[in-house]
Amino acid sequence: MKAAVVFVATYDTKGIESEYIKDEVLRHGAGCLTIDAGVGKKPPVPADVALADLCIGSVHTEESIRAMKRGEAVKAVSGLLEQYTRNLYLSGKMDAIIGIGGAGGTQIVTQTMRALPFGLPKLMLSTLASGNTRWYLQDSDIALLPSIADVAGLNSITKPVFSRFAAYAAQGAVWYSGEFAGFRRMMEDKRIRRVTQTMYGTTTVGVTNARLRLEEKGFETLVFHASGAGGRSMEGFIRDGVVQGVLDMTLAEIGAHLVGGLHDAGPDRMEAAVTARIPQVIVPGAADTVVLPPMAGLPEKFEKGRTLNFHNPTMTTMRTNVEECAAIGRFIVDKLKAASSPVKILIPKGGLSSIDRPGEIFYLPEANEALFETLKSGLKDAPYVEIIEDKRHLYDDGFGEDAADLLIAVMREN
Repeated sequence: MKAAVVFVATYDTKGIESEYIKDEVLRHGAGCLTIDAGVGKKPPVPADVALADLCIGSVHTEESIRAMKRGEAVKAVSGLLEQYTRNLYLSGKMDAIIGIGGAGGTQIVTQTMRALPFGLPKLMLSTLASGNTRWYLQDSDIALLPSIADVAGLNSITKPVFSRFAAYAAQGAVWYSGEFAGFRRMMEDKRIRRVTQTMYGTTTVGVTNARLRLEEKGFETLVFHASGAGGRSMEGFIRDGVVQGVLDMTLAEIGAHLVGGLHDAGPDRMEAAVTARIPQVIVPGAADTVVLPPMAGLPEKFEKGRTLNFHNPTMTTMRTNVEECAAIGRFIVDKLKAASSPVKILIPKGGLSSIDRPGEIFYLPEANEALFETLKSGLKDAPYVEIIEDKRHLYDDGFGEDAADLLIAVMREN
């Protein structure tokens, strides 16, 4: 059987362009099943799966969706498409999913893509592939390709873009159908001792030292950048049961969630390992940091009275103050107080990041103490949580290795 590409488009406005892309996918040797997710008028050319087909078995009909206000119709068809494509995947009829669209189409297709498993090739050709794409990607492995010109007509710009897009899709589907099953088996192999870590640029040295020690001891490490999406991805892999331990050394996403920073992983951060009852070692690295937009675009509330650091041209980092550090501590306490598996909190009293030490811009020991005291008082009666204070800085020799050894010891006991 040919590798199967599932191709979603709004055929009411992009039918001609979609048929061109389908023909290109077929030309590159893959099969292609087209799905119409358009909510406007009847399409000029039919897709293999029409809007009416998506509605089968639901409370909706093609007519009822087309009669809705656009926002409501987009929401309805997004849900129908998500269920339809998941059934295709579970029945083995999908080796890749692709889509094209502007604002509405990108929302519809990427919602469906996010519901499909990690590793399945997901490629979106979008007019919105530049700028803030976090709403479409979130914690998924979707690949976005800029359409350059709008997806409107066949011309000297769109045709080569469409052809390249189709070639990527066909190649991804062939790879998945031929090789990915083995990768999935590896991910599900319980004999592989696998742990997760979190990292920032300002925690890299400590985290890397811990990673190298874990790998030296035979562990596979999955390191996630604490960018909001990274934390959510890590939580997802923990929920999927593919890891046996957590070394969480970068907690900047919590401060971002509480004060409105860019790297917000949401309110569920730190819940998955507690629910999965797997051992954790937590180091409050980068709890001193909230990532904000560039200096020229800072929200007004962060412009005065704050310690700001020029991290790079695209982002500013802000030092968390005493009140914010206490709030971060309360967040952690709330997540860990009900733990029923071992949790070790290793506190580097010498500093939480590369710029939190004497002479550096984020050195503010009273803020760190507010965090530490909140953790100690809030978790003193938590039976599975132990707090260990270490005089060293996160970057000091041996600290990362000791954090790794602590996790290994806890995992052996459990």
